[in-house]
Amino acid sequence: MPVVSGVPQGSVLGPLLFLVFINDLPASVSSKIRLFADDCILYRTIENHQDCATLQMDLNKLALWGSTWGMQYHPQKCNSLSITRSHQPHAFNYTLKGHVLESVNTAKYLGITLSSNMSWDTHINNITAKANKILSFLRRNLQIKQEETKSLAYKSMVRSNLEYCSSIWAPHTKQHIDKIESVQRRAARYVTKRYHNTSSVTSMLDHLNWNTLENRRNINRVTMLYKITHNLVAIDPNLYLVKQPIMHTRNSNILQYQLFNTRTNYFKYSYFPHTVVLWNSLSHATLMASTLDQFKSLAQSQYY
Repeated sequence: MPVVSGVPQGSVLGPLLFLVFINDLPASVSSKIRLFADDCILYRTIENHQDCATLQMDLNKLALWGSTWGMQYHPQKCNSLSITRSHQPHAFNYTLKGHVLESVNTAKYLGITLSSNMSWDTHINNITAKANKILSFLRRNLQIKQEETKSLAYKSMVRSNLEYCSSIWAPHTKQHIDKIESVQRRAARYVTKRYHNTSSVTSMLDHLNWNTLENRRNINRVTMLYKITHNLVAIDPNLYLVKQPIMHTRNSNILQYQLFNTRTNYFKYSYFPHTVVLWNSLSHATLMASTLDQFKSLAQSQYY
C-alpha cells in the first residue's frame, strides 16, 4: 500500500517531524489544549451553556483540522469528563465527527486517573493494586537471599509505580497514607525474608534505610517547587505564588511564600497550597541552596 502520510517508527527524526506537523493544532481552537506525543486533551471552564457550545465548536474545529491534514481521530477512544463539586453540573452531549462522546466519571491521562469529584481514591486504589501484584510477582519469581538485589527490584518495579507523579496526587488522609505505606511494609518483609507476625516491620525499614513513602512524597513536592522557583521547569511561579513580605527578623526568609486561603480540603491539600506550607517549614540554608542536588540533600535530611 502506498504510504501517503506518517513518519517511520523508531527513527531519530520521527518524533521531531510529528511535533512539527501538529504544532499548529492548539491555534485552531479557543479552549485550552495539551499535547503529549499523540495524546490530546481539550478542556475549558464551564460556567454556562454558552461555554458548552464553545467547547463543542472547538471539537468540530479539531475534526476539521484532522480532515484537512490527513489525521484520523478515533471517537470511540475519546470520552468526556466533567470535573466539578457542583450538585447541578451543566449537562451536555459532546460529539466528535458525529459520534457522541461517552461521559465518564474517571479517565486516565498520562498515567494519572482523574475523577469527576476531584478525589484521588480511584487513582490510589489502582496504583496500590498494581504495586501489590508486582510485589507478589517478585515474591514468586525472585526467591533469592541477596537483600540488595531484592531491594533494587522493589525500588525499580514497585516503588516507582507508587511515586509516579506523586507531587500531584499525594494523599492527606490517614486511610490513603496507610494503604500506600502497607505496600512498602510488605516489601520490607519480602526483602528481609522475615514473615513472622512478631517481627517488627519498623526495625526492618530502619535496617534497609528506607524512608517512609509519605516523607519521600513531601521531598518530591518541595523539590518540584524549587525547580519552579528557579525556573528549571516551564511553569511561571508568578502565576501561582506570592513572596512573603520582607520581615526584618531572625527567622524571616526572602524565599518563603504567602499561604493560600483555602475553604475546602480539596484545595488545601492540592499541590501549591500544601507545598507552600512544606516549603516555608524548611530551614533557611535549605531554601538558599545554590543547586538542585544541594537542595535535595538538605531537604532529605529534614524529612528523614
